[in-house]
Amino acid sequence: MQNFPVSRKLLHQRHRLSHQQIDDLLQEKNPQGILSEKFEQLLQIREFIRLTDEFREAGISFTPLKGPILSHRLHEDASHRFSNDLDFLIPLNSIKKAISILKKNGYQPHFFPWPEDPKKERRLTRLSNQILFVHPEKQVNIEIHWKLFKSAITNSKVLAKLVELNRDEIVFQKRQFQIFNNEFELLYLVIHGGLHAWFRLKWLVDVKDYLEKFPIDTEKFTRLVHQCNASRMVALCNATLSIYFPDCPLLPCKLIPKTEKRLNFTLTQIKNEEYYNKSFAERVKTYWFEIKCFPGFRFKLSILGIISYGKYLKVFEFQPSA
Repeated sequence: MQNFPVSRKLLHQRHRLSHQQIDDLLQEKNPQGILSEKFEQLLQIREFIRLTDEFREAGISFTPLKGPILSHRLHEDASHRFSNDLDFLIPLNSIKKAISILKKNGYQPHFFPWPEDPKKERRLTRLSNQILFVHPEKQVNIEIHWKLFKSAITNSKVLAKLVELNRDEIVFQKRQFQIFNNEFELLYLVIHGGLHAWFRLKWLVDVKDYLEKFPIDTEKFTRLVHQCNASRMVALCNATLSIYFPDCPLLPCKLIPKTEKRLNFTLTQIKNEEYYNKSFAERVKTYWFEIKCFPGFRFKLSILGIISYGKYLKVFEFQPSA
């Protein structure tokens, strides 16, 4: 990987890969920055353990998404992979209890608080999938999810059933954690990265590492792809992997939808060093890409609703938290 087309600086700052992951990619040994980064990740892991212990004591069911558990699985080192947030999937009826635990531990809502008005709460839970909390002193970010995706990639009841049927368990730090099985977690990573047009290469690296290290039941994976209407996302991921990691195994995919336009847009997003400073025209192109990620009127309508709600949220719904 000596001729990897992205510099170490961009891989670290723009694509949020850890120094250890970059060393793996570039086949280098560059100790600069590793110790301080490792220390930050270890502090985050300690907070992860402390909060999940409290969730268990409160009887809250949760599934960690990505984060230390994924790093532990992929690298046998929970601090190897960089995590900016700690993400938890929690049943909607336990969200308020989880939020009360976060507040008790000094966490504050970042963009807006959980709404007290029932109508606003229903609107939020229908048109979003997460709420962000930040600890001002520890600088730890917690994302509480009540569903995997904002958009309606498939029928909500179908997706909820798939979440329930594709669980597994892992022991980490002498504690039992609920996770997804290999096939469903891999598909989750593919859809998550694909919906974001793979603008951070860290997500593509996760998929590459997953395919290289874990056995995947081809029949089960392709069935999940069909149930989640995710053939376009799998085809896009394979096309992107073929460019950045040509020696990597590809995802099993029976249907091969046309992906040239989505791939071209994805490559512009990966190469865009100023991703967060998009012009109005660039944002419109991003919305159009998202609308084309999944088939069906329901999905497209959900994307339009999310876009409209995001703008409404900023202006009318809530005042930003202090």
